[in-house]
Amino acid sequence: MLTIFRYLFQRCVWLFIFFCAVAATAAHAQSPSQPGDMQFLFAFGALTGPEGKQKVIAVQNETPLRSGDRLKIFIEPKSAVHVYLLHLSAEGEIVFLYPGEGQSASILPGVAVYIPDVSRWFQLDTHTGQEKFYLLVSAHPLQRLENLYAQHITLKEKSELQSSTDSILNEIKQLRLKHRDLSAPAEKPVRIGGSLRGQKPKDGSIFPDVASLASEISAPGGFYGRTFNIDHR
Repeated sequence: MLTIFRYLFQRCVWLFIFFCAVAATAAHAQSPSQPGDMQFLFAFGALTGPEGKQKVIAVQNETPLRSGDRLKIFIEPKSAVHVYLLHLSAEGEIVFLYPGEGQSASILPGVAVYIPDVSRWFQLDTHTGQEKFYLLVSAHPLQRLENLYAQHITLKEKSELQSSTDSILNEIKQLRLKHRDLSAPAEKPVRIGGSLRGQKPKDGSIFPDVASLASEISAPGGFYGRTFNIDHR
């Protein structure tokens, strides 16, 4: 009698394990796989103020800046990412600041990238108005965005350029809408070793390193998008 009960008990246990495994497999098949969280260091800095009294400030949304102020972005991913930085001028002209011509959008983990490179800065010209910077960081290449811009730079007619610009801006909007249900990215300040390392551009002056302003960003779902509106005065 004990032998029969032991046999029945073992059969029940194995059936229970089998059905649990089937249920787990079905649940995994029904839930779409999501890319992991991205983590990267990021800073957007501006060198502003009169000669001799310049200071580096963190650029936020609606930061007021003046003609002649200089700008630089720093990014250092902790996992492989694809980075896109676009600029929409006050005149409505859009351009890829990163990747540049012949560059890949891919950045390997641990590689510190300055946009533009360490020895140079962007500088605001005399055309005042609203300037926009679009930062997109993705675990995968944004191929449609790349294709739209590759076509954009071949156009010459003003009407075609405007239509193409609208298509690029709409693609950015759609990318952000697609990922809007993801949890909000977390952002915390970090301390970079060597806080204010000097950078020496071609004019011979020494500028502080914008990496001193870096924050660590954790973005869920393999995508991060942010727009910086600059009040260029």
